[in-house]
Amino acid sequence: MTSTLTVHPVMIMLAAYAAGVLLHVDRAPAWCLLVALAAIVWQALHVLRRVALPTTAVRIVMTLVLLTAVGASFRTVSGLAAGSALLIVMGAAKLLETRSQRDAVVVAIVSLILVLAACLERQSLLRLPLYLAAGWAALAGIAAMGSRSQSAPAWRSFALSGRALLLALPLAGLCFVLVPRMPGSLWSVPTSAPAQTGLDDEMSPGSISELSISEDIAFRVRFEGTAPPMAQRYWRGPVLHDFDGYTWRRMPGPGAVAQPATPTSPPVRYRVLLEPHGREFLFGLDTIGNIEGRRNRHTFDGQVLAFRPVTAAIAYDGVSYLQSRFTGALSITGRKLDSRLPAGRNPRSVQLAQELRATARSDEHYSEVVLDYFRATGFEYTLTPPLLDRNSVDDLIFNTRRGFCGHFASAYVTLMRAASVPARVVTGYLGGTWNPIGGYYTVRQSAAHAWAEIWLDGKGWVRIDPTGVVAPARLQQGAAELLTASDGTAQSLLGEAGWLRDLRDSWDAASSWWQERIVNFNRGAQLDLLRRIGLDNIDYRGMAVILAAGGVLWGLLLWYFTNRHSTMQRPDALNVLWTRFARLLASRGLNIAPFNGSRAVAARAAPHLPTAAAQINDFLLAYEQLRFGTRACDAVTLKALRVQLRQIARATTAHRRQRTATTAPR
Repeated sequence: MTSTLTVHPVMIMLAAYAAGVLLHVDRAPAWCLLVALAAIVWQALHVLRRVALPTTAVRIVMTLVLLTAVGASFRTVSGLAAGSALLIVMGAAKLLETRSQRDAVVVAIVSLILVLAACLERQSLLRLPLYLAAGWAALAGIAAMGSRSQSAPAWRSFALSGRALLLALPLAGLCFVLVPRMPGSLWSVPTSAPAQTGLDDEMSPGSISELSISEDIAFRVRFEGTAPPMAQRYWRGPVLHDFDGYTWRRMPGPGAVAQPATPTSPPVRYRVLLEPHGREFLFGLDTIGNIEGRRNRHTFDGQVLAFRPVTAAIAYDGVSYLQSRFTGALSITGRKLDSRLPAGRNPRSVQLAQELRATARSDEHYSEVVLDYFRATGFEYTLTPPLLDRNSVDDLIFNTRRGFCGHFASAYVTLMRAASVPARVVTGYLGGTWNPIGGYYTVRQSAAHAWAEIWLDGKGWVRIDPTGVVAPARLQQGAAELLTASDGTAQSLLGEAGWLRDLRDSWDAASSWWQERIVNFNRGAQLDLLRRIGLDNIDYRGMAVILAAGGVLWGLLLWYFTNRHSTMQRPDALNVLWTRFARLLASRGLNIAPFNGSRAVAARAAPHLPTAAAQINDFLLAYEQLRFGTRACDAVTLKALRVQLRQIARATTAHRRQRTATTAPR
């Protein structure tokens, strides 16, 4: 393992390292990638005898500088992101001292660890081929370093590592199903990934002049039984209480006392596969009763928050109620929290609210009066609203009257609070599109929505969606589907081309299966799978017995196929020629023992076969150079050796006839 490297194995090793680095190209700092690229080019030039590797002193200084740079970039050298960057630069430093097989194997192992780090961070189905290719290349690099001949072509190393991977698949599948699982996801660790496109804990509709439609998936949901109609599929997310006249924000503190609710409708059960969004929000149908499968807590305003940010796809089971009645009176703190408005802001809206409230008989009647005002005064739903000034609600109601759900929810809650009716803005998602291939609903970022909740004595918190009176179609279809062909060419094309929609649904179904069945294969999923195959009463001891028996069976099959392959291999061409040479001499009366070397054979053959002594010496010399020397053993040299063997046979023909005549039976 300390021999000098040749070109082919080094190139495989460099390709494996490059593949491992490329898996982190969108996460690692740019300077780390440049360091890796420089080290790859340097080592490639070195193996081609173009440049020398740096001295020991230079490498020591370089390593210290790189270590310091990683610490400065991440403020730490621990964690997945910092650890991956450190692994990249330390692998680059190792490349600059790689002169032997042992050094190259270390770099190949670093490449494998980079693949593992990428797997722990992101597990999407789209990246699976990249992980397989990078891992295969790293294993091929190790195989190339361990081969007996470094001059072998690269495809042999890839074939050897690929065969090893295929042989390992049965054992991997057995372990995947039977190894006991701890609660939680097996394939991920907490990361500090940036937040993805999605909902935030604040909303400033006046600052948005164009709302982009994202087809990124927020989550997928599979209902147990019949799904509610789209107009009732409100997926609750962040609840916004604080308003400064322009921006709505979540309550930063503990808030008020939670109001107890009594369900007045049957439970709706469902399973959610939530995509990573970098926040703590867990989404469920209003009103959320319980969520299992992820540690969470319920807030006073009906939100469900995970104990740590969702940085990897997770699955959880939810129970919700479409109708509930809140018992008891609203607390003083809760009424104060959801009734306050900033002084001096949006004065025209405050005056309008007081005028409308004077015409209403009750708070409930007033809420209907405001909805009628929205319906009758020409409000228009659009995804390209004009920017609003500092008093955003005044500007919307009395000037532009154009906006989307966030504008209308903000204006409605402001009018409610101006009349001393407790109200709050709720954000989340509305609806979801049916995927007939996967059998579930897909909720995309384009389904993001905002609505209002008001407190009515005797009923509690009541959902009011002012968008439903401005654009009733929004409650039956997504925002993207409201676009015209000129506003959303891609969306229109997807709607018109059924095969594109089917293709998208097929890929989405495959991704959902991968995330739910493989990535989120936890203890609950394992027990469910065992139950379906008839092992519902098995415990961990029974699983261990089956796993051990399966491991033994796999080992026997591996031994069989390995030996079968070795017996089916083509024999060594040089060994075949030596065997034919030994048989030829034996037919001339000179037997060769297995331990006889070529020089000993030549010494014995000279007096016994003098007519062919020169040809025998030439044959044995050529054999030594091919077997033990540096001369290439190719088709040309083997053909020349066969010609020499035929010359020996012709030169000793007379001796064979003489021996046959003297030993013939009487």
